[in-house]
Amino acid sequence: MTPGPESRFFFVHVMKTGGTSFSELVRANFRKFERYPDVVLAPDSDIIRRMEAYSFAPRLIEDVNAQPRLRMVRGHVPYAVRSLLNADYTAMTILRNPVERTLSYLHHCRKFHGEHANTPIEEIYEQPWFYETFLHNYQTKLFSMTPDEAMAETRFGDMATPLPPRRTFAANKALAPAARKLLNDSPARFTLELFSSATGVIDADSTRLASARRALAEIDLVGVTEGYEKFLARLRDHHGWRIDSVAHRNRGETPKVSSEFRKRIAEDNKLDMSLYDLACSLAT
Repeated sequence: MTPGPESRFFFVHVMKTGGTSFSELVRANFRKFERYPDVVLAPDSDIIRRMEAYSFAPRLIEDVNAQPRLRMVRGHVPYAVRSLLNADYTAMTILRNPVERTLSYLHHCRKFHGEHANTPIEEIYEQPWFYETFLHNYQTKLFSMTPDEAMAETRFGDMATPLPPRRTFAANKALAPAARKLLNDSPARFTLELFSSATGVIDADSTRLASARRALAEIDLVGVTEGYEKFLARLRDHHGWRIDSVAHRNRGETPKVSSEFRKRIAEDNKLDMSLYDLACSLAT
């Protein structure tokens, strides 16, 4: 059994929720010309092109709307992108316990960001740009953004460190001194700022939470990392996906930290904790 020929799916891939393992299922159920971003990426595409396709909402929307045969779209983009796609897509997403997601992202920073190597995760947590962009009520921000915000070129701390416009950026183009300094001091932030949605500029509050809860309630299939098997079962039973045994990949380790630090993360992410509770109820 496979998904019906007329069915289309849009997967909002929240960072550090285990969604990378989902790519294996996508490849098993859809041909390359039906899958985004696979269809627009050449085997030799560099990391910049891959990040742009997967994380830069304006490029994703442009690419997807130019591919009428697509049936499976994935990306690290806000849910509001769904309303900007020409075709009608069944929306899916997976959320994760905010404390575990935060610790997993901090571990990711230490493992993959040169500027964070050997840095205590508590210190990474204190860095304003990473905190506001990927840690502080990140899931609430991602599901409460408006279409205009999803498309915005605004950056956190824009005035302090000017960067080249995203669409005109080229690796061989001369950079302004402030941008070159940021590239040298924090290459991970520099690269992420080029393409990531502008969640850092959003102030999450009760109104944002209400918007995020409404958005989550209208998504067709909601799962949680801690109940991944139930998510797969619903894909199989209700949407006709072929589900083989798939191990979690890239869910990310959660390092050992003090109970006080865990409590602090939970307190800082009260909105995300509330949104996660809703996701758990929708995932049953």
